[in-house]
Amino acid sequence: MIQNKSTHIEIILNDHPEPVRLIKISKKRLKFFFLITPVFLVALFLALSATLWWREASIPIGISLPDLPSTDESKVKEMQDQLAELETSNKTLQEKITSSQTGEIDVWIGPVKKPYALQDLRPKKLLRTENIVLEDKAGKRVLKFQLINNGPEMDRVYGHVFVFQIDSRGQSAYPAMTNQEWIEGIRFNKGETFAVSRLRPVEASFPPADNDARFLIVIFNREGDLILRQVLSGTTVVGE
Repeated sequence: MIQNKSTHIEIILNDHPEPVRLIKISKKRLKFFFLITPVFLVALFLALSATLWWREASIPIGISLPDLPSTDESKVKEMQDQLAELETSNKTLQEKITSSQTGEIDVWIGPVKKPYALQDLRPKKLLRTENIVLEDKAGKRVLKFQLINNGPEMDRVYGHVFVFQIDSRGQSAYPAMTNQEWIEGIRFNKGETFAVSRLRPVEASFPPADNDARFLIVIFNREGDLILRQVLSGTTVVGE
């Protein structure tokens, strides 16, 4: 490269086997490239940054946060829900009491104490008994039968079942009861708990009894309403 005080810079390229070439570059162009161009690029970058910042600042940011209930509001809402449930329960109980008063049930249910506001649901025929078998074994007798749900399987029936054996010697109960329960009266929820979707077997065991002994089957739902009552002479239903 050859430098002089002229306005150009001369560069000699000797690229063998190509012929020697002489390149002249203006000093003004070099000065513009190394000084003016960087300044221009920096100014352009600053201008673009300022433009973007101004546009973002002019766009409103509307973010709304949901109103979260305070602790006191949550407690009030919970108490309101509980009050609504209690009112519904009281209304149902009142309707039950009214219906029981207008249609008092006069039916013997054995030694079971009559539940409060008892309703007679037997006309709905929610359950029936089938396959009744009486077996006499050594030292005991067993009454077997099946509880059948008369409704669809999805409408499961829940409740409590009693079976009483009655003869000249007295009464015996299934499930077995204490002497105190016999004296005070047996509560309806002391019966054997059951849930029937389609069928449910029952095996009631009793001590030996007279041949003419009868059996009383009494079934309540979980609210204490009567859903089935049958009197058996052996394996024959003789009363409801």
